[in-house]
Amino acid sequence: MRNVRRVIGATVLVAVSFVGFRGSTDSSGEVSAASRAAVVPCSTALATLTATTDHARYRAGSPVRFTVALHNRTVTACSYAIGPTSPSYRVLNAAGTTVWGSCWMAGAPSPCADFLVQRTLAAGATARERFSWDQRSGVPDQLVPAGRYRFSVSLQGLGASTPFMLVRPHSLALGVADAGRHFTVVVGAQVSLTLPSDSVLQWGPVHVSDPSVLSILPIPTPLGVTMFEAAHEGVAVITATGNPSCYPQCLMPSRLLSITIVVRPN
Repeated sequence: MRNVRRVIGATVLVAVSFVGFRGSTDSSGEVSAASRAAVVPCSTALATLTATTDHARYRAGSPVRFTVALHNRTVTACSYAIGPTSPSYRVLNAAGTTVWGSCWMAGAPSPCADFLVQRTLAAGATARERFSWDQRSGVPDQLVPAGRYRFSVSLQGLGASTPFMLVRPHSLALGVADAGRHFTVVVGAQVSLTLPSDSVLQWGPVHVSDPSVLSILPIPTPLGVTMFEAAHEGVAVITATGNPSCYPQCLMPSRLLSITIVVRPN
């Protein structure tokens, strides 16, 4: 039986399918009906439940994808119950408040259908299910704030959880007047540098000392504007050289621009 759980956003409908647990390629499937009655439940002594996300950080609106896996560690089959509340899962914010979970609809908990289906997990097999959350909660539902969150899942006495973070990019606008200064941004922030060309100085290419920390975004920008993204924790220095357009007649020296960007975790 297929149980479809839906998360309805203000403008988006996210359908989450939970087929019980689908057997992975190392699963031999169900045992025979004759021997199924003798199969013991998948308890902590027999099986391991794990929960993972596909990334550690997510930007606003990016789907948070979860994987739940039940692994039978033994040489005999075990059974587990599947239904709207089995396994039971939820996403909690840093304060421990549930912002999304089982049978969630229109930004809030909703009544669950009342049924359970018994499944059998073969010896040494692993069953997995994947589903996603659109980062929305509340009535009316909207994007939850940035911060640390935890996905928690339980199944007939087994439990697992995994942390993840939601980031909301900030922006920082820089110009020639910021030469020699230091700025601190968080991972995911966008930084713009505007170096207008005028009749006095002509600015050359913009360079970054550590592109793994602060990367130049390959996107169309207005003339003289360079966009960056704070990709990883660390320190990077933006540099550019402005050469006088009147040289050598005016004997004006070139100007070196240097701005230090410190990137810290959100």
